[in-house]
Amino acid sequence: MPRVMSIRAWLAVTALLLVLGATGCAASSPAEMAPVPAEMAEVRQEYVMEAPAAGGEYAVVAPAPDLTRKVIANARIELVVADTEAVVRRIEGLVDGLGGYVSNANLYKGSYGGADLLRGMLTLRVPAQSLETAMDALEEMALDTRSRSIDRQDVTDQYSDVEAQLRNLEATENELRELLAEVRARPNATPEDILAVHRSLTEVRGQIEQLQGRKNVMDNQIALSTIDVTLTPDAATRPVVEEKWRPVAALRDASRALVSALQFLGDLAIWVLVFIVPIMLVFLIPLAIVVWVVRALVQRRRRKRANQPT
Repeated sequence: MPRVMSIRAWLAVTALLLVLGATGCAASSPAEMAPVPAEMAEVRQEYVMEAPAAGGEYAVVAPAPDLTRKVIANARIELVVADTEAVVRRIEGLVDGLGGYVSNANLYKGSYGGADLLRGMLTLRVPAQSLETAMDALEEMALDTRSRSIDRQDVTDQYSDVEAQLRNLEATENELRELLAEVRARPNATPEDILAVHRSLTEVRGQIEQLQGRKNVMDNQIALSTIDVTLTPDAATRPVVEEKWRPVAALRDASRALVSALQFLGDLAIWVLVFIVPIMLVFLIPLAIVVWVVRALVQRRRRKRANQPT
């Protein structure tokens, strides 16, 4: 049990040193500051000591801020083109030349201006420094630009926070590795001692991998901007002067009209036979019976009158 308690105490001291190194306590003088481990040298070097003030104390000055901003840019552009397929090929060549790629393409034919024309959407990934160049080149490929927008999001603070957490966790991981090696080297070390350090090391490694994955995603979004391109065919690409007589088209239209007329007549016949005739029979049969009875009575009365003597 004393051995386990000493390991926990060592872990607590290590964590305390990491926190003090990251925050840079400004109240201690050089003579009173505790020695910093070699793994924390990088963190400690981020701060510089200012010349002694009038009171004879040193002041800790934070380093100059990094002026490199981390920006994620997303752009959207809607183009009116004469030939969608040709423009798609030109866009692919443009993106390859800039060092990017087409991440998504959705092309389809739809009715536009009385004809089936190709239209669609493309998602492009281009280097961030070439975003404006790519947008200008896309506009040059189009007959008209319906809309164009660029959205930039500054993620410098988030990126710096992730980097700081990674540095601290990596320093903690190095300390734990050294502690694990020290515990294993002890002749009287128990499996519980080794497992306690190993569990802490595994947890720290998992946090490092999660932060590294998040940093990789941000690096990709920062390095490559996204452009959503909408391609719409232009109705003006149709000839200004319509073509002359087209017998095949006229024959097709006449055939469609004939088929429609025959379908209408067939539907009308079905309605007459199935709906109208039964309805008429329901009303006509009683009426025919009444007429027949009336006629029979009239004829019978006439015969009686004819048989009576004058």
